[in-house]
Amino acid sequence: MKLSLKPIKSRIYKAWLRSRLDNYSRSLHAIEVQRANDFHAERMLHRAVSSTKAKLQSL
Repeated sequence: MKLSLKPIKSRIYKAWLRSRLDNYSRSLHAIEVQRANDFHAERMLHRAVSSTKAKLQSL
């Protein structure tokens, strides 16, 4: 009886590809969260700059 390695290789390869896909998805999610945080921080800084400029001009 001959045992074929092809089904085993295929399962291992599929598991490896799923692992890579999960890793890529987590990385993309982390980047998305960081961009949202950066956007929020940029808005807050822009408001602070605008407020400070307005106060300076009013003096």
